[in-house]
Order: sequence, then C-alpha cells, then structure tokens
Amino acid sequence: MLQAYTSAYFHILESWVTDADLLLQFSGTDFSYPITEKQIEDYQLLHPDRRFYIGYTADGVPFAFGEIIPQENGCPRLARILVGNSALRGQGLGRSFIKMLLTESIKLYRTKRVELFTWEKNYAAIRCYESVGFKFLPERCKEMVHNGKRFNIHKMIYTAAD
Repeated sequence: MLQAYTSAYFHILESWVTDADLLLQFSGTDFSYPITEKQIEDYQLLHPDRRFYIGYTADGVPFAFGEIIPQENGCPRLARILVGNSALRGQGLGRSFIKMLLTESIKLYRTKRVELFTWEKNYAAIRCYESVGFKFLPERCKEMVHNGKRFNIHKMIYTAAD
C-alpha cells in the first residue's frame, strides 16, 4: 500500500536513516545527516509540487520511502527511494514499492514514461529498477561531487506497455 507522507511519519524515516553515507546514497546532497523534520519541511515548502510517499506491506508495516517529481517534459521522475527497514531488504519489497510509485506516477501525470537517476555503484537498486522495466539511457547524465568523492549518476527510463 502507498500512503502520502506527512510529518507524522518523520519518526519512521528518521529511524531508517542510520548514517551519512546512506542519506547521501538515497537523497543526494539535498539533506544533511542527521536528517531533521525541519529539513524535510523546508524541502517541501521549496518544492510544493513534489510528493513523498511511504510504502507499507500487506500487514501494515512501513518499509519504504520515495518521491515523485513532476518535470517540465511531462515525464515524472522517481527520487529518494529507500527501503528503510533493513530487516525487510532483499525480499522483493523494493520492486513492489517501485511498481506502486510507477502506478501512482502514471495516474497522476497521465504518462507512460517515468525517469529516475541512480548512482552507478548502487547495484541492488539497479537490479530492482531493471526488474520492473527501467532501462539505462546510453549517456552518463552527471557527476556528483561530495566531500571530494566523485559519483557517476545515470538516468534510467521506464516506458509502460500499451
């Protein structure tokens, strides 16, 4: 189940973000560790068109966080995807969450295409994205530099079947 994020869920997100490296991997440089409710609120005020979501298992256990970002090209982008409950990783829930976000994106923006960016060494995430139909675009999109380290970031695209 997909639920729109509200500040009432912050304690869940906060408990999942256990270190600075994990925060950087799932959110880039938009937030700093430790993540605070104020950072999330400020981000949402700055970007009121972007939507955060929490994913729940069939048993009602929260397990993931993600964002849908509308873009000028009409093709929304998924971002800040985190299967936060580490005990639930590796069970296919990430795939389920991505599918929920895709369904929501297609419904909200009446599109068949959805994009995302991924760090080239986030192998588990890449396998998950590919398993639901995302494909790499041939070019490397950008390079992120943080604390003197370089991260190659690639764009992936999903196209829904007719």
